Amino acid sequence: MPFSFKRSRQDEPAAFPRSILDAVKAFYATERREPQYKPKHRKRTDRDDRKTAAHTTRHQHATHSHTRAPARHAHRIMQLPAEVLAHIFVLGAEEDVMFPVIVSHVCRAWRYVALHTPALWRRITLDGSLTMWSQRIQRAKACTLDIQLSPLVPMSHLAYFNYVQLCMHVVLPYIQRWRSLEVRFVGYAPFLWNAALSGCCGHSSTIEAPQLRELTLVYPENDDTKEYLLFNGYAPRLRRATIQGIRLAWSPSLFQNLTYLDYTHHGFTRGAQAASEVLYMLQVSSALQQLRLSFPWRGDTASRYALSASFSKAVHLPRLRKLALHVDGPDIPPALTYTLPHLSLPVLRSMYLVSHPAARQHSRQMDPVFLHLRTLLKAMPRLPALSHLHVAHGWLEERFVASLLALLPYPGAPHLTLTLEGPHVTHPFLCNALRGAGRRIRALALVRCDKLTAQGLMDVLNRLSGTHLQTATLVYPTFTSLYIRDCPALDWRSLQWLTTMGVVLKVWEDGHEVDLGYARAKKARFL
Repeated sequence: MPFSFKRSRQDEPAAFPRSILDAVKAFYATERREPQYKPKHRKRTDRDDRKTAAHTTRHQHATHSHTRAPARHAHRIMQLPAEVLAHIFVLGAEEDVMFPVIVSHVCRAWRYVALHTPALWRRITLDGSLTMWSQRIQRAKACTLDIQLSPLVPMSHLAYFNYVQLCMHVVLPYIQRWRSLEVRFVGYAPFLWNAALSGCCGHSSTIEAPQLRELTLVYPENDDTKEYLLFNGYAPRLRRATIQGIRLAWSPSLFQNLTYLDYTHHGFTRGAQAASEVLYMLQVSSALQQLRLSFPWRGDTASRYALSASFSKAVHLPRLRKLALHVDGPDIPPALTYTLPHLSLPVLRSMYLVSHPAARQHSRQMDPVFLHLRTLLKAMPRLPALSHLHVAHGWLEERFVASLLALLPYPGAPHLTLTLEGPHVTHPFLCNALRGAGRRIRALALVRCDKLTAQGLMDVLNRLSGTHLQTATLVYPTFTSLYIRDCPALDWRSLQWLTTMGVVLKVWEDGHEVDLGYARAKKARFL
């Protein structure tokens, strides 16, 4: 009799065959076996090729992680030493004020070099981006600074004053680190010098400039007669100064070591008084090597030329080698005729008598010459060592040039390089101005002589040499060099034969030197 509580075997699941268990084990095994059969052949597609290539690449990276692709070769500029690269950056920053920002955004290596070169950030050109300039001052660290303030945006008077004061407020705390200061004002606004230089004036050691080497202050439209004593009178390293439109207290402790001075008188005094001021300045700055002097034209009458300067001592400039007398007006200022007789120039090598070309309504109209050149000639000091004379525009008067050349000493051989610039230079002018000067002139330079022709110039050269050079044999001219710059009516190709006589011929057209090896070409080739 069957037991009542025993389950029926029909309800139990059937036992799996052994073949099915082996298949499940093989499916969940770590290493799956290769299928025992091969799939039917089907056409291979591009998608399959890409999958196979990707799988192969991953497999290679996984199994051969220690092998990598060869690194690309760095550019040769990256092989430069950091010091050389930093020096190149500093030179570029002198041309473009934003150059440091540009090179610091090229790559990580250049940025590291730029940020660790304090001299690269020393140039501070103040404008509306004062936050950026403050950051650049911080990057300059302890390096000296080159400060520049040249507003160009037109503003109202009050806005102009506030803008200048705000810009100077950024750099005044670092006044002892200034290497150069350049302030140029365009346009008029009252008391601009007071806004810019009030923080530099006083009697405190905190405003002294022990590192200052160059000073530029230019404001032609200034009408403020106030006299400024800068930097507590202490700037022992100051060597170069450009002054125009400001009245400065010429302290010996500030300006006695100058070697270069470009000075345009402020114009608040005239005649003999202005000459006395300039003579005192030159006496203080007796170590000058280069001097450019100019007096503004104030419409002086002829009676002022008869006065004498109230300065008894002669100003001796033993190192002055280059002197430029610049005239902006229609005639020689009386103050210039009072200044020159008191100067002693024993080693002066170069003298420049220059003026701005006058505005001409017609192309044939020439610049008017100065009326009081004869008065200036009487005031001219002795020039025992002069070897280069440049005469331009309003100074080009035949009798003045001839008399000036006659005053120069004759050492026994041609020694003078004479440069004539302006449309006044014609064939008759050269014949009269250079009469009797052949033994003094070593080189002749002609600049922008619009009316001079090659035939006229050749006649002048024959007069200087005392012979007809075209037909002379075994005769060498007294002059050794001829320079022609931007003379459109002068056919310099017809003068090429002068080089066979030992004359150095150089020609410039449109500011470029011409390659004389291609003189026969219709179009000049430049070097």
